[in-house]
Amino acid sequence: MEIITTHISADFDCVAAMVATQKLYPDAHMAFSSSMEKSVQEYLHAFGNPFQFTRAKDVDLTKVTRLIVVDTQDAERIGVFKSLLNNKNVEVHVYDHHMDVDQPLRADQAVVRPRGSAATVLCEELAERGITLSALESTLVVLGIYQDTHSLMSSSTTPEDFYAVGRMVAQGADLNIVADFAETRLNQEQRDVMKELIVSLEVHNFNGVEIALAQATVDYYVGDLAVVVSRMMELENLKAVFGLVCLDHRVYVIGRSRTEEVNVGRVLSELGGGGHTNAASASTRDLTPIQAREKLIAVLNEKVEPLNRIQHVMHAPVVSVQNKNTIAEVENVMTRFNLNTLPVLANKKPVGLVTRQVVEKAIHHKLAKERVEDFMAHEFSVTTPDAYFKTIVPSIIEAKQKLVPVVHPKTGHLVGIVSRGDLLRLLHQDMGRYAAEPYAPLLDKNDLLVKNVKSLMKERLPKTMLTLLDNVSRLADETGLSVYVVGGFVRDLLLRIENLDLDIVVEGNGIQFARKLGKEYNGRVVGHEKFGTSVVLFPDGSKIDVATARMEYYQHPAALPTVEMSSIKSDLFRRDFTFNALAIKLNGKDAFTLIDYFNGQRDLKDGVVRVLHNLSFVEDPCRAFRAVRFEQRLGFHIGKQTESFLKRAVDKKLVDKLSGTRLYNELMHMLEEKTPIRCFQRMKELGLLQTIHPRLMKNLRNMQVLERIEEIFTLSNVIKLVENPDAGFMYFLGMLYGLKAADLNQVAHRLSLPAKIKKRVKEDIGNCESVLKTLRRKRKCEPSDIYNLFAGLSTEALLLVMAVSGDDRINKHVLMYFTQYNPSAALSLTGDDLIEMGIRPGPVFQTVFKALRDARINGQVHNRDDEVALVEKKFLNGRSR
Repeated sequence: MEIITTHISADFDCVAAMVATQKLYPDAHMAFSSSMEKSVQEYLHAFGNPFQFTRAKDVDLTKVTRLIVVDTQDAERIGVFKSLLNNKNVEVHVYDHHMDVDQPLRADQAVVRPRGSAATVLCEELAERGITLSALESTLVVLGIYQDTHSLMSSSTTPEDFYAVGRMVAQGADLNIVADFAETRLNQEQRDVMKELIVSLEVHNFNGVEIALAQATVDYYVGDLAVVVSRMMELENLKAVFGLVCLDHRVYVIGRSRTEEVNVGRVLSELGGGGHTNAASASTRDLTPIQAREKLIAVLNEKVEPLNRIQHVMHAPVVSVQNKNTIAEVENVMTRFNLNTLPVLANKKPVGLVTRQVVEKAIHHKLAKERVEDFMAHEFSVTTPDAYFKTIVPSIIEAKQKLVPVVHPKTGHLVGIVSRGDLLRLLHQDMGRYAAEPYAPLLDKNDLLVKNVKSLMKERLPKTMLTLLDNVSRLADETGLSVYVVGGFVRDLLLRIENLDLDIVVEGNGIQFARKLGKEYNGRVVGHEKFGTSVVLFPDGSKIDVATARMEYYQHPAALPTVEMSSIKSDLFRRDFTFNALAIKLNGKDAFTLIDYFNGQRDLKDGVVRVLHNLSFVEDPCRAFRAVRFEQRLGFHIGKQTESFLKRAVDKKLVDKLSGTRLYNELMHMLEEKTPIRCFQRMKELGLLQTIHPRLMKNLRNMQVLERIEEIFTLSNVIKLVENPDAGFMYFLGMLYGLKAADLNQVAHRLSLPAKIKKRVKEDIGNCESVLKTLRRKRKCEPSDIYNLFAGLSTEALLLVMAVSGDDRINKHVLMYFTQYNPSAALSLTGDDLIEMGIRPGPVFQTVFKALRDARINGQVHNRDDEVALVEKKFLNGRSR
């Protein structure tokens, strides 16, 4: 005996699939595993029960030799027929359209295709064999397809579903009958339930996906609750809804979905129910309505994830080549941008793909001058921005296509690409969710899952900045651009370090966006077209940097980069270290999520400074100094491989190729750190100081001078020794002190010091040496002597005297100058006062004022009257006015 069956609570799709299957198995008996939906019963009754069904209780299971199961692969959903699956003498055939079944039942033959309904799968089987259906049967099949695809409007609908409906209409399907039964009218009891569901309707956000929940309690029996929930979804225009109805001491949970992001079958399987992607149900006696709702919410939080669309992960704009380019030209582009696969275009449309392996082999065979179109791959898949990301998985994994071009759906023009690396990254995240021991530690899901950092930003940032970021987000949405905050701001946010310097990157024209932002705030915008960067200056004095997302390449080591517009991923790839290549997206459906392509979060957690690629120091040797700066500032360590790359750049003298201006700027940034001494020690270890001058910091004394400078600044902070000393310049002087004049000139030339800075360095070091020489020779000094010796020196030169001397007597002189002598040198008398006293203007004024100042500093005069008396005595021969 052959039996055709389906899942419990059979709907139109089940019945249509069973009737169609009987055309393939003419001798088989159709038997339901349990009851049918009420609408199906009404349909069959309206037409005089035209199909012959056998009751399950009338089937002698011991005589069944073949079991044909349609519209399900779940053994738990076929009732009494489940026992046949364990019988090796029973052949099992399956026809289904569910592609996401975790544990499909045992099948000797299975026809499972991604279609909107099981009826479509059977239609295709019949068409292949040339089997036709009657008008009544065709009408039933269309009903089955319509029910499971929500009248061909569900996201699960496929082109094949449309084709199947077309074939059935051609075979006589009556769409008027379909309309009558597909749009079942609700009776009064069902309308009452729907009203209660709508009143309780709440829309929740589960991991970025909006899902509606509704509840109702019924004291009397109501049939076809699934129809009620479906109708509510249509009336309220919901994408996904779960209705919980308490009826007869049971809680029924009915799920309906019109989006691939919510698989209601998978969700309700966790509650002991089942179904498929768009329609499913479950029921329980063990839970109260409140408990059932709480469990459902817990499952939704765990299971629901927004599906990535291509537009959310693709890179744009794309580096590409033309089909008429030569192999040599293609190789040049690949090397310039460090790429291994390129799309080949003709009239802006992708016509092929070419890999570095093919290009290198062609060059090896002396074919560098040939056109790339003769060697590119012509067979490849493309996708569109709105497609779901998972649709390209077969192309990348099965067809081994290294990248998938993204084309405009109407013009076919290339608008982006998705790479194998993008696929691996998303799959890696999925693995992190489900990995079991011992692999879970390798896939730390706390690092891998997409983080929304809005709450962290609210915790760490002032309200004014949050308001600014919200406005940037709104403006970005209005202009249709993707906007990100990047770099040090993101790094320090994750490290809980205060940093309010915003760097904004725009996928699009950053200068135009900056102008719109400036207009919104009545600010001023300064743009640099060459680099696509700008600064927005706000009326309150604050500012933010806005840049176009760009990629860059270097014509030669240590050169300034050449810039081209690109995507956020390419923009981040050009940065120095992984933890500086983090970004936060500010707008769109995934606003305020953390972007981490290069494991920057991991390196922050491990305290590692790591470059993004092996040629990082070759392309920009300035990064060697930055590596030291961040290592010491953050208390991290330079990664072993990164340190190896850094030392190689020093050994190959690549740092020597840096321009003096860039080297000086990096050096000053380092000297302005809170702990520059550790930076000096580390630079010395790595050989970086010697790239400035071979004799720089060779003497142990220099390090001692720097240590004393640090002590001085600590003292200055305690007693307010001086106001606003230039700390960076002080350490710069300490680094250079002791060099011979010729060496000092060489350093100034190597660093391309501006004339003003060069003069300042020479004067301060020269004055320091001169003062020390004088003080060591002259053991006894009056306070006025010290004042006159120090008065012409800069604050930094005097502090350098303290750092260099190592003599408590001399250091005391400097301290007394700052704390007593200099403050007491202010005089009460002015030039006008001297004229009034009878002294004629001239060189004598300088002599008078020096005498007064010396007397003030030495404690001989204390006020204006004392000053007047001294002038009368020394310069007016005791005459009073």
